[in-house]
Amino acid sequence: MWQWMGAGAVAVAAVAAGAVAAFAQQPRPPQQQVVPPKTVYWMSAATQSGFGLGEGAAPSPGQMMRMALGGGSAIRTLGLVLGSRLPPQGPPVAQHLIPPGMMMGESLPLRSPPSGRPEPGLPPDEDFERPKGRLLLFWGCGETARPGQPLVFDFAKTAAGEVPQGLFAGERVRVARPPAPPAWPTVGRWPHAERGGIRSIPARASLVGAHRITGNYTPEISFSLQQDWMAPLVLRQARLPSGALALSWNAVPGATGHFAQLLGGAAEGREATVVFWSSSEVQTFISALSDYVAPAEAARLVQRRQLMPPAQTSCTVPKEVMAAVQGGLVALAAHGPEVNINHPPRPADPNRPWVQDWAVKARFVSRAGAIAGMETGAAPGADRQAAGAPRCTTQKAGGGAAETVAGAVIGGLLGGRRPVQPSEDCPD
Repeated sequence: MWQWMGAGAVAVAAVAAGAVAAFAQQPRPPQQQVVPPKTVYWMSAATQSGFGLGEGAAPSPGQMMRMALGGGSAIRTLGLVLGSRLPPQGPPVAQHLIPPGMMMGESLPLRSPPSGRPEPGLPPDEDFERPKGRLLLFWGCGETARPGQPLVFDFAKTAAGEVPQGLFAGERVRVARPPAPPAWPTVGRWPHAERGGIRSIPARASLVGAHRITGNYTPEISFSLQQDWMAPLVLRQARLPSGALALSWNAVPGATGHFAQLLGGAAEGREATVVFWSSSEVQTFISALSDYVAPAEAARLVQRRQLMPPAQTSCTVPKEVMAAVQGGLVALAAHGPEVNINHPPRPADPNRPWVQDWAVKARFVSRAGAIAGMETGAAPGADRQAAGAPRCTTQKAGGGAAETVAGAVIGGLLGGRRPVQPSEDCPD
């Protein structure tokens, strides 16, 4: 019997091996050759209500101190970046011819830094000041903080310029970055950094329509957009009897996920406590979760409970967070759609290589910001400000706990500098 079973096993093994060999010999479908574009164009359109904590990055001291007047007003911002690996014919020149609905003239110039001049960046870190104090880290919606929170990070035990171990545990966010040197040798931008990177956009401006980019280092790029700026977020706050802070907001059409955060602190002399809370169910510090997040990545992060789902319109900041801060800033992001256009389109025949001339990415987000605990209703003059009227804010030295504590200590923690007291910030 054992001999029969052995022979049967050998026969079965032989049949299986033959099947595997036959499968391996079957012709595989051809892999289409894909040649990426040598020119790409990115459009980043944001709707901002109240004030912001930066474009998905750590807020600078200046940003922390520029508090918006008239918290309910909503403005539209737009960032344009053209990146090319094609050599320019002379000094790089490019422009974006815009649809009439944008109400900003016929075109927007895409300027490149002069040859040999680096891209604008941070000035030398001359005024670095090692922080003293600690960071309290919370996360998750709810009236009461989760067990084991907060995590405490002692600034004094962190070497200057180093990130505390474990601070970014749980951070797994895939965010695409616009073209920049050296990967893209020639880059043109609007607005222009030398003009402060600020440009007013009319309140009724629309991106819908035909767009065209021309220049001496890019092929002509022509495309049409049907997606416009997202609707504004209206952030509402209410203190609960327990001391927790209930946040709620309106549903924004096209939203793919939401993310809320609170940054605040308290100070006693030169000792400071910085408090950071996020709506994520996973440990999160100042994060790319507030940046432009593509719809596919947003769906993944919603599944992982790092982003709140599109239908969710409320979240509560735990009472322990509110008890730990003397002043704080709340920020909310509604991630939106993304439009990707490649020219020429991908051939249906996999035997034909896909040689791309150019690609366009248009991404959208809606954000809201406010002082923690302060209702953000529309203020008189909001329509005038949203319509693009210049608004100059003069900020004297000093400021409240949210600005001075968070700006100075967060900046120092991440290798920054003493806060610079801004004077005037006026769009032109």
